[in-house]
Amino acid sequence: MNERLAYIEKLEAQIREAQTTLNRLKAKKEQVIQQAQHEEIERLEEHLERAQVRLKDIYSAAEEAWQELKEGIDELLGKISESLTKLRPK
Repeated sequence: MNERLAYIEKLEAQIREAQTTLNRLKAKKEQVIQQAQHEEIERLEEHLERAQVRLKDIYSAAEEAWQELKEGIDELLGKISESLTKLRPK
């Protein structure tokens, strides 16, 4: 076998190995993305549940107390907005 042919075969093997590694990394990346989305969806559900509870609390709160509840709800709405931003496709 001449030197050129040996080099070509070596290069082809390296390219195949690199492609295999790349494919594994892409699959892993998709798993990580899906897991992150799943976790973000769970956080969003928790934030929404708390917001619903706080909304009910505001309905029944005395005039002075609702301002205190408002701060907590505003914080929750910020977290909800942040979660939605993370989940939207880019």
